[in-house]
Amino acid sequence: MRLTKLAVAVTLSLSLACTEDDAPAPPAEQTASASTMAHGDHKARYGGTVWMHGDLHFEVVLDPSGQHRVYFSDAFRNELPAAVASDVRITIVRAEGEPEPLALEVDEFGESWVASGREVLDPDARALVEFTYEGEPYEIDVPFLAEPLGPDAPDPHTVPDGR
Repeated sequence: MRLTKLAVAVTLSLSLACTEDDAPAPPAEQTASASTMAHGDHKARYGGTVWMHGDLHFEVVLDPSGQHRVYFSDAFRNELPAAVASDVRITIVRAEGEPEPLALEVDEFGESWVASGREVLDPDARALVEFTYEGEPYEIDVPFLAEPLGPDAPDPHTVPDGR
């Protein structure tokens, strides 16, 4: 009995001494599995909008000044080098005038694709974003002045029937 009380006292002392930084991790059955965490984060990190192509996330930053970027990340939103994709292009489509095709280049740090184009004042403008990933071409048409998703917005990557 005295040994049990001693064990309880030691355990209680140790648990009270732990701070948040050195607290032990919860048991595995209490943590979310990797499969439930994939695709769970669609927050823009660079002021753009986040989109998906399979397990690949990409953030498109369209700036009215004409400076545009594309960043890539994996299913868990770990940053990927720009070289994960190739042939990255953005075509700015305004309500009036000819489309403005832009071939992007990898930035000096190898983190994103960048391009400089003309100023975009058209509130109805959109951008056709194209790239090659794992040898397959991909394209998506995105609104130019899209608002980033709010924390309560529905996940745009689910199909309407809930699958």
